[in-house]
Amino acid sequence: MEVLEAIKTRRSTRSFADQPLEPVILEAIEEAFFHSPSASNSQESHVVIVQDAARIRTIKRFAQGLSGTPAAIIVLCSNPKEALARGGIDSEEVLRFVNMGVAASHIMLTAQSLGVASCPARSFHQRSIAEIVGLPDEISRSC
Repeated sequence: MEVLEAIKTRRSTRSFADQPLEPVILEAIEEAFFHSPSASNSQESHVVIVQDAARIRTIKRFAQGLSGTPAAIIVLCSNPKEALARGGIDSEEVLRFVNMGVAASHIMLTAQSLGVASCPARSFHQRSIAEIVGLPDEISRSC
C-alpha cells in the first residue's frame, strides 16, 4: 500500500482479530519507529512491544483508553534526561512529546500499510504500565 493510501484509509479501531501478528509485521513496526525523525535528532524515544496475552490483559486493567483485545500493545515513552542532553531544554519540555507523536504516526501508518488496524491510547496509569513492561525509572516517568 502506498503511503498516501495508508494515510487516507487508516482509522482507529477497537475491534481486533484474534490472531498474533506475524514477525515480519512486528519487524516493520520496529523499523518504522527506529527510522522516525526526531527534533534536534535527539532520538530520546523508546518503544516496547508487548505480545504476551497475559501481560496485555494486565495492561488493560490500567489503561482505560484501551478497548478490545489487541494482538500487541506498543508502549512509547521518552527519557527527559536524554532529551535535555541531546536537544536542549526545548526538547526536554516540548519536543520529546512531538517526537513520540511522530513515532506513533509512523507506527500506525506502517501497520495500516500491512493491513493491521491500530488505535492510539493516552488514558492509562503511567507508573503501573511502566512496571508491567519493566521500564527503568528514568524512562518510566515520561510514557
